[in-house]
Amino acid sequence: MDEAMASVPAEEWDDRSGTPAGNARKAALPAEWTRLLAGLSVAFQPIVQMRTGRCHGMEALLRGLERSPFASPNDLLDAACMQGLLAEVECALHAKAVAAFRALDHWPNAKLFLNIDARVVGVAGSPWLAPFAPDGGAPDPRLTISLEISERRELRPDHSIEQAIDRYRQAGIGVALDDFGVGFAGLRLLYESKPDYLKIDRYFIDGIDQDTRKRAIAHALVGYAHALGILIIAEGVETEKEFHTCRDLGCDFAQGYLIARPSLDLRAVPERYGIVEELNRQDRRKPNEARLRLSEVIERQPPLAVNSPKTELLEYFRGDNSPSIAPIVDRQQRPLGLIRERDLKRFVYSRFGSELLRNKGLGDTLLDLVVKSPVCDISTPLDQVIEAFSAEEASDGIIIIEGGEYAGFLSSGALIRLVHERNLAMAADQNPLTRLPGNAAIVRHIERALQEQDRKHVLAYLDFDNFKPFNDRFGFRQGDRAILMFSERLKAWASGNGGFAGHIGGDDFFVALSGAEEEDALARMADLVAQFRSDAESLYDPEAREAGCFEGKDRYGAVRRFPLLSASGVAVVIAPGPHRLTPDAINTAIAGHKAIAKESPDKLCIVHLSYSLDPLPCGAGEG
Repeated sequence: MDEAMASVPAEEWDDRSGTPAGNARKAALPAEWTRLLAGLSVAFQPIVQMRTGRCHGMEALLRGLERSPFASPNDLLDAACMQGLLAEVECALHAKAVAAFRALDHWPNAKLFLNIDARVVGVAGSPWLAPFAPDGGAPDPRLTISLEISERRELRPDHSIEQAIDRYRQAGIGVALDDFGVGFAGLRLLYESKPDYLKIDRYFIDGIDQDTRKRAIAHALVGYAHALGILIIAEGVETEKEFHTCRDLGCDFAQGYLIARPSLDLRAVPERYGIVEELNRQDRRKPNEARLRLSEVIERQPPLAVNSPKTELLEYFRGDNSPSIAPIVDRQQRPLGLIRERDLKRFVYSRFGSELLRNKGLGDTLLDLVVKSPVCDISTPLDQVIEAFSAEEASDGIIIIEGGEYAGFLSSGALIRLVHERNLAMAADQNPLTRLPGNAAIVRHIERALQEQDRKHVLAYLDFDNFKPFNDRFGFRQGDRAILMFSERLKAWASGNGGFAGHIGGDDFFVALSGAEEEDALARMADLVAQFRSDAESLYDPEAREAGCFEGKDRYGAVRRFPLLSASGVAVVIAPGPHRLTPDAINTAIAGHKAIAKESPDKLCIVHLSYSLDPLPCGAGEG
């Protein structure tokens, strides 16, 4: 916590608003600043649920700076900071945004996202609730506010915002961490702020459908955030492919020009955005297995609204068959956490506990009783669900959301059943030597890739060259070492590139990479083949390595020299767009080019397939 904030005595806090007492009154601005701010306007850009198209809220954005001396909002705030007026200017801008937002009365559950400069969070005199609460009193119940703290501003090393954020929450104000991944604070700010929302910066969203590294980072952020009960907003979504990729990664909400540009006219704001609904209708891919299975096993347990009276909570747990936990949601059905029956025992079983719970004079909100719970989207892969369950807060289970809204509760017992099913399925379809997915899983992956016709896929078959002579000459144990060596290389490659690796059997393997640029994907596969050629040298004695070959028998029993062990492969490139390709067509294309791959200097042959079933010939330099 900042030293200035820590020095504010408790008696100086306004009991009505949870703010510094002086902050409940409007601070006077110099006349020139008052005139400048009066000439600015506020635009609003929607933040929508990715699976339903429903507008979750609006971010307030400053407009009209071309009529001011400042080129950007950052320049304006820097100038205010230099004059010691940053808190006052922020309060005035927030008041302007709130006044404009109150005009939006045709759907009541809109959430307002306001940007707040990180330099004033937790500092005495900073903007708190004054713009949101008429006359400095309690916040307007019609407003659901979420403050966006940008990490583009550097926080002082001794600056802690945790207690400041707690005061926001006590007033019913949410917190969003903005511009995540491109600023100063990073994971430290994420840890200290414990936000309700995490906004992935546009830098990571731009071209995410073609960039495996960006997808890997976003995938990790989504998993980490959901494990902490944080919802994800993808910023700057501008293309349909970016939308589908972010949605499939598990992002809950989207914001960007694809959906709507910032608008000064709030009267034109729809409650649902047809473009999002249409994008989801056009997606003909089958729901993933995790989504289908979670839909079957989650408990559709009714949630309680956070503003429900405590007496309703007591009724929720009454009866022999009542649940042991109550999911708590806000006005927009966004999960806030759980209330556990066991935590109420100190009230229910104490002498005056039940009366205390019913005493409105002590507060009638459920928020003080809520404990955080991990949150997972209904499409989250099972591995991520298990990872979320390993969190300390997840002993009771996991809240499942769909489109950012509460969908149900996954109990610990149901999760154990899912894990058991997965382990049995993996054991039944896994190569016993390498532990890589086997033939059935490979076919399923190819089928899913062929269904995703909106992005490019590279599917490759790899096998060893001259493996039989090697196995005969050095023995099956050395042959198994070669297979294990290659399989470990494949696992690391698939993990690092967001790809898929499988073991067909013997020395036959399969790898796939989707959504990457063709040149990049093929370069990574070529590197994989080259690395194994180097790895395999360790399987020979120094003389063989020096000679670059070994003696062995060919298929006719004749002794001759063979090159050191290497791998070769056929990479099938499937262009985006409609096609009639099937797994059999892929296998046919691979079988017809294996010999060409083995004769190629780089041990790869590239086959291009598109809407036509006829493969294009290998290009120049491609084998």
